[in-house]
Amino acid sequence: MLRRVVMVLGVLVIVALVAVSYMGVVQVPVLSAAFGMDHPRDLHMVKDSTSLNEFTSKWGIELPSPTQNYNLGNKHHYSGSVQVDDTISEAALAALPEYSAPNKTLSQIQFRIHEGSIEMSAFVNVPGYPASGPMYTQFSISATGPRTVAVDFSHLDFGRVGVPGNVVDTVKTAVNEYLDRKILEAGVTIDTLQLHEGGIRFKGTWPKTITADPPKP
Repeated sequence: MLRRVVMVLGVLVIVALVAVSYMGVVQVPVLSAAFGMDHPRDLHMVKDSTSLNEFTSKWGIELPSPTQNYNLGNKHHYSGSVQVDDTISEAALAALPEYSAPNKTLSQIQFRIHEGSIEMSAFVNVPGYPASGPMYTQFSISATGPRTVAVDFSHLDFGRVGVPGNVVDTVKTAVNEYLDRKILEAGVTIDTLQLHEGGIRFKGTWPKTITADPPKP
C-alpha cells in the first residue's frame, strides 16, 4: 500500500511539474525549455544606435554616464531642459541601454510600436512569489495632461495564461503611478504624445542631461 501511495504521489508531482512548465508560470529545468517557456516571444525588435545618437545630438540631450550605469534598476538624475518636437523611431528607442540591461524583475525586453498601440514581451520574475516566465502584452499610452499619462492594456499574458482583469487593473494602476512619478522627477512636459507605426511622435520638454549611478555590487 505504501509503495502505491508513493507511486501515485510521484506521478502527481511529475504531472504538476509538466503542467506548470507548459503553462510557463514557473521555471522547471529542461521542461520549461522544451516547451519554449524559458524565454519571451521574439518580436524581431531592431536596435539602431546610430539613430539614437542622431536623435540625442539633434536635440542636445546628453547621456554622459558609462553605458553600464543606464539600467532600469539604477537611480537616474536629471538636469536642464530642452525642447523636443520630433518622431523617435522604435529602433532608436530600442537602442537605449536600459532595455538591454537585465534587472531582478524584467529581462530580455522587446517591443514594437504600432499605430495607436505597443506590443511588448519580456521575461518576468514576479516580486515576492516563486513565479517566473515570459510575458506578452499589448497596450496604449496617451497624455492626460502636461505631466501625466495613462496606459491601457488590451492584452496581457503571463506564460500561456491570460492575466485576470482584476490583476490587470492592479498592474495598470502601478504602471501609471510609476510613469507619472518618473515624468515629474525628470521634469518632462508633454504637448503631444502619439503612437505611430514604427515610432513615437513627441512634442514637449525633455531633460538636457541624464546621468545614472553605477550598478550596485
